[in-house]
Amino acid sequence: MDEFISTVENQVIGLHPLDMQAAFLNIPYHFFFGNPDKVPDFMPSDAIRLGFYRALRQFPILAGYLRAEGQCQTSVVIDRDDLNMPEYIESLSDTHYDTLRESKFHHSAWPKGLTRVGAITMAAPGSAGRIRLTNVHVVRLKDNSGVIIFINIPHYVVDGTGFFSFVELWGKHCVAVRTADQQMAQQVSQLTYCFDRGIIARNLPVERKPLGAETLHVYTGFNLIADWLAWLSPSTRSRLLSKAKLGTGVVSHTFRISRPSLDLLRKEVGEFVTGGKVTDRYLLAAILSKIVARAHRNRKEQDSVSVASWLFGAAWGALGTIAGLAASGVRMLLCRASDGSCGLDKSKYQSLNLLDDIRDGLGLADKHYMGNGLIPHNSLCPLDVLETPTNAKTLAKAVDIVRPIYENADAALVASFVDLLASNPKSFTRPMAYLSTHPESLVVTSEMEFKLYASDFGNGAPEWVCTIPSFVANFVGLLPSPPPSTDVIANIILKEPVMKHILRDEFWRDLTQIIY
Repeated sequence: MDEFISTVENQVIGLHPLDMQAAFLNIPYHFFFGNPDKVPDFMPSDAIRLGFYRALRQFPILAGYLRAEGQCQTSVVIDRDDLNMPEYIESLSDTHYDTLRESKFHHSAWPKGLTRVGAITMAAPGSAGRIRLTNVHVVRLKDNSGVIIFINIPHYVVDGTGFFSFVELWGKHCVAVRTADQQMAQQVSQLTYCFDRGIIARNLPVERKPLGAETLHVYTGFNLIADWLAWLSPSTRSRLLSKAKLGTGVVSHTFRISRPSLDLLRKEVGEFVTGGKVTDRYLLAAILSKIVARAHRNRKEQDSVSVASWLFGAAWGALGTIAGLAASGVRMLLCRASDGSCGLDKSKYQSLNLLDDIRDGLGLADKHYMGNGLIPHNSLCPLDVLETPTNAKTLAKAVDIVRPIYENADAALVASFVDLLASNPKSFTRPMAYLSTHPESLVVTSEMEFKLYASDFGNGAPEWVCTIPSFVANFVGLLPSPPPSTDVIANIILKEPVMKHILRDEFWRDLTQIIY
């Protein structure tokens, strides 16, 4: 630790509006490493710890603290005399690695206390309101049968690219420590990473492209609570959001989509699309938007049957009152669904939010930019397309909806979106408010390009990598399988009544294998 502190240079990094969009969320992941050969010096704790602090020298932002600057702006302050050091703890567990493998790494088998944080970024008790920018828990399993590394970094400072870049760097430093390879240590220490948020503005094109109507609606629509949250300090905002219980009633399931099944389906769907190619990204987004839309529809139909049964058995004298209240409630819900305007009926659409990375579009892929590079593409997708029975022909129609959303996302659109955020700094809380009040919306993010399994601490890559079991509702993450497999892992998080219908969906059951 002292070696790291001696290298710290004081600086203030002003966060970009892109950083603030998902700032209330953590990025928590677990890395499971097995020791099947019973190697005595398997992933030694001293080397892991030293490697961490050496990696921290190249990511000093993780030891900074958040400071509200007014006007809805936030900075990370890195002060050698006032560092916000990461939480780094080590523990021993009575859980054997074989138990975890047999459970397919289901969270019910995890050692107690493994996960240090939840989905919402919060200040830890006794931290004087400071939000730690890194949490680490290294757990050595029974009989030295394996090691689990839990690490969390808030979205304030990195996105998935930055997160997995740090974990990969940490592993490289650990290997250099263990092998006492000075040349490797020097090479790893010379790897550079960019935390300068100004690089985005310097790489924006002159051209601009009109933003979609739904994106404008989400980011410019008036929302008093969202605007109020934007003015709060990071710690106060996180404390209030934690009390909102955003994860209440949420369940998650993880599924595997085999490569042969996906390739065959893509070929079948390709025969019906109206134009353009069918990529994994387009097809997976189309599949997920359809099965989730159908699950919501089936849940509502089931609720209608339940309500009808209850009404039939209710006292006849109360029917008039119930009908009046129901009509009033429906009108209220319709107004809420249309954000206060009964003239706008969104009940016929799914609000689909597809997250995309700006690095390639802005030419930042080789700049090693570690800040948040994700922008959302908000669109309304017609339910009369999504709710139809799922087959190659109906999926092609869904692909025809999804594909233009992605293809339209060039540098000019990114520039227009950055302009929108810059012109209204408090707008970063509006997507959160929108999603929390639109229970049938869906966010799809692809982490297929992230280096989940590149973290090697000297005994090979992890056998399994996963996030926390309950995140936020209406969220789907697409992840790579452990190499050498090229299957796709889909982590779906929904309210429990909706998830039940995902598990019953015949098309989804035929396409996937449930992991847990």
